[in-house]
Amino acid sequence: MKKKISLGMAVSIAAIVAAFAVVITYTAAIRIFDSRMSSVTERQNMYQVLSEIDMTVRQNYCGSISENYLQKNISQGYILGLEDPYSGYLTADEYQIAVGESLGYTFGLGMDIDRSTEGYILVNVVYSGSPADKAGIKAGDMIVSVEGKDVLTVGYDKALSLINESTPKVSVVLSRNGKKSAYELTRSKFETKSVAHRVTGENIGVIKIYEFNAKTPEQFNSALNKLRNKGVEGVIIDLRDNGGVNYQYACEILDTLLPAGKLMSVTDRDGNSSIKYTSDTKYIDLPMEVLINEATDGAAELFAAVMMNYGQAESIGTKTAGHDTVQEMFQLSNGCAVRITTGRWSDDMGDVISEGCVIPQFEVALTKYQKTNRYLLSDESDPQLQTALDRINSTIAARKEAQAEEDGGEDVSPTDSTTTTVKSDEKTTSGEKTSNTTATKKK
Repeated sequence: MKKKISLGMAVSIAAIVAAFAVVITYTAAIRIFDSRMSSVTERQNMYQVLSEIDMTVRQNYCGSISENYLQKNISQGYILGLEDPYSGYLTADEYQIAVGESLGYTFGLGMDIDRSTEGYILVNVVYSGSPADKAGIKAGDMIVSVEGKDVLTVGYDKALSLINESTPKVSVVLSRNGKKSAYELTRSKFETKSVAHRVTGENIGVIKIYEFNAKTPEQFNSALNKLRNKGVEGVIIDLRDNGGVNYQYACEILDTLLPAGKLMSVTDRDGNSSIKYTSDTKYIDLPMEVLINEATDGAAELFAAVMMNYGQAESIGTKTAGHDTVQEMFQLSNGCAVRITTGRWSDDMGDVISEGCVIPQFEVALTKYQKTNRYLLSDESDPQLQTALDRINSTIAARKEAQAEEDGGEDVSPTDSTTTTVKSDEKTTSGEKTSNTTATKKK
């Protein structure tokens, strides 16, 4: 027999439940309020101390004060207080340069440099269309003098400061094959060529990605099309020394290469995770290898990790930088900006990621000399590239053997089923991709 609850009992139970809910809500609200008040109090203390410093200095300091310089350093000091190596304060000029770089333009001399084994400044890369390129400077040149000062005499670090601090013009003396020549370079804006390609080994394509910007996907697709038109049987993607921070453009290229699936997830400050970028069903069916090193950073690390996670490519080289966070730029009312960390990209990739670093499947280290002269190494003297060639040729051979068995013993090249009809001078956008069958790409 079912027992009925009296109206009075029901009202009492409802009142108890409501009171309990009010208590829980009140307790949570108090905690949030206390937390916020604590934060407000801490900020008030910070502003009070800063105000005291400002008043004390202005009343007692005997020197002159540059208000702009003071404000810049106060702002920089705040960001430094975050103890985040990837956050930073940008002046108005620096912000405009950063925006330009993300769009595929940069301002400067157009050289990647490093310390040579002799202590001089070694030119590793000269970017196409840059002031250095137009002046005739080439990779392998040695800067022996800056602004009339011998590099060995003043030291490498000081010589580098002279180059960076000389604006907009800088005078240098270069040594090439023992012959010295003087140059006067003027910093200017130029379009960045972030992708280079070539054929090496037994018909293997190599695509070098220097950085990721808005123009990189188009340049990559153009390079890939040209290599495929040459009939390459595999592609090595070189991400060594790529310090890219533009995850969007890295994912646009991944979308071209990979089948449907997740490319990047981001976890925000509150622990909420969301899928940022995905790939569609079209992909490129070619054997691939990825080269990485300790200077492979940020978006390049994500690129390598995702390629490995999908089983689309093996990785060769050394452990990467370990930059698994995402930064955003926020412009301020005075034209300056701050770059701050706003999240962390997904590391749910098993053994691919360890403490934010991408672990290569085949670890191959360079010697100290090879690291210093990495851009001057021939293909034969680059052990990381040679390992990639060995691995990709092995994959190609296995594919041919499997294809031959499937066709009853006939030896068929795996690239026969991936021929593209695109002309070598045509370019494709990142959203136009070929599958593992014959396809026609649009201009």
